[in-house]
Amino acid sequence: MSRVIVLSLFLFTSSLTSSQTLAQIYRWVDEKGQVQFSDRPVKGKASSEIEIDTSKNSYGGGDVLNRQRDLLDRYDQQDQKSQENKKQAQREERNQKRLESACLRAKDQLASYERGLIYTLDGQGERVYYSEEVRAQKIESYRQSITKNCK
Repeated sequence: MSRVIVLSLFLFTSSLTSSQTLAQIYRWVDEKGQVQFSDRPVKGKASSEIEIDTSKNSYGGGDVLNRQRDLLDRYDQQDQKSQENKKQAQREERNQKRLESACLRAKDQLASYERGLIYTLDGQGERVYYSEEVRAQKIESYRQSITKNCK
């Protein structure tokens, strides 16, 4: 068991010290004369390794880690807000399509009632015509529906 503890302790301490040695940045110049940076040397290009002070990165603690967490929280909030806005836009689009459909139906029905006598079919398939009063009520009802749904 003591070997496991010693091995674990060795791995833990080596991971703490190796975080500083893992940060390697290479500087090189591309064909357009622009300075570029990479985490590994570029084949066919003269590159030089740059020393980085890793004590001020997120592994070094301090405010950097807190700023990164705050930034991630803000991104999450923005993403959530964006998804809510998208859902709201989809609901509004469905509602708009429903209104347009109701508008077209009302206009079509109004045109039918204004053209002439309108009827329904009874149980035997015979035409039963609406009276002028019922027809006038239906016309008024469809006009109100058009006023409400057609914008």
